[in-house]
Amino acid sequence: MDNHISDIYIRSFRGISNLELKDIKLINILTGDNNGGKTSVLEIIQSIKNPCDFRTWRSLIRRGERISVIRGMSYYEGFYDLFDINKEEKTIEYDVCLINGQKYNVKVMAERVEEEIMEKDLVKLQGGYNAMDEDSLQDNFLNVSKLNLKTFLDGNEMMEDSLYEGQMRYIPEEVKEDKNFVEKIVYVSPIRHAEGNFYLSQILAYPEMYEQMLQVLKEYDEDIISINYDDNERRIGKGTYKILSKSNKKALPLNVYGDGMKKAILLMSAVIAAKDGILLLDEFETAIHTSAMNKTFKWIIESCKKLNVQVFMTSHSKEAIDKVLKCSPECIDDMAVYTLYKDSEGTSVRRLDGKMAIEAQDEMGLELR
Repeated sequence: MDNHISDIYIRSFRGISNLELKDIKLINILTGDNNGGKTSVLEIIQSIKNPCDFRTWRSLIRRGERISVIRGMSYYEGFYDLFDINKEEKTIEYDVCLINGQKYNVKVMAERVEEEIMEKDLVKLQGGYNAMDEDSLQDNFLNVSKLNLKTFLDGNEMMEDSLYEGQMRYIPEEVKEDKNFVEKIVYVSPIRHAEGNFYLSQILAYPEMYEQMLQVLKEYDEDIISINYDDNERRIGKGTYKILSKSNKKALPLNVYGDGMKKAILLMSAVIAAKDGILLLDEFETAIHTSAMNKTFKWIIESCKKLNVQVFMTSHSKEAIDKVLKCSPECIDDMAVYTLYKDSEGTSVRRLDGKMAIEAQDEMGLELR
């Protein structure tokens, strides 16, 4: 449990300001209105793995990941969006306390300045450089916007770097000193199952849990027999996971199955991948049919407890939250519900323990969302 979080205070990040999550449990449900900051909380927790490294913050650029950068958003824009757009001073800051008692203050600061840069150097950074065109580029200087970035840990500067306006290529410098507060953090986005990225190699190493997973998957295909990895000898490392089912004459690739099956497998395999660490599930109920929620969520919750996985799951589905709270009575004391909402002070939260959340919802008619 040393790698788990007990409290976190987000002073400033994206649209969040002055948000404090206290007495964090093993299983934590984050809910609230759209654009209330649920995903941003997950991103801050994701950064805890190594908050001093700009590679960590680069991975949090939602619209600036590899495929989106190709579509037009620069790293300059992506990093700028990490900061509160309404504040003149561009600062990300949070305090985190781990269950082992260790406390840290993390700060990232950005300053926008104007700087001259040679045209050919700027074109190269913006991704339009071609060696054949080098002679056509002028040696003149252009005046462009530049973002100077610094990271701090407990008030000590740890790393600095910079980005130019329109910059489409960015490889951060090596961090001076790795600060891995939490060794293992696994993040699952709402649509990752559609991308075909799973952690099945992890779960196939746990025979008992693998068998349990197959029983859960009967909610999606009652004739399922097994899941196996079919290695492609012609393309090393390019094999395919296939599902053998009584309803088909031969094993079929996992990707031909529906989103519900793929999402369930992704969630369950991610629990194994996060063993002794932290699991972040954004809109965890996406693609899971209500008829399959009980067994799927029960397996996830109970396996998280068994494998010492602290989980943070976001949702705005009343039904999904209710299913999680009631799917495993023996785990209810390990649960908490945090409802985020905006007010004049920034982002506030209402916290309820699992039992209290069920009582407030069922007996008092309180809307947890």
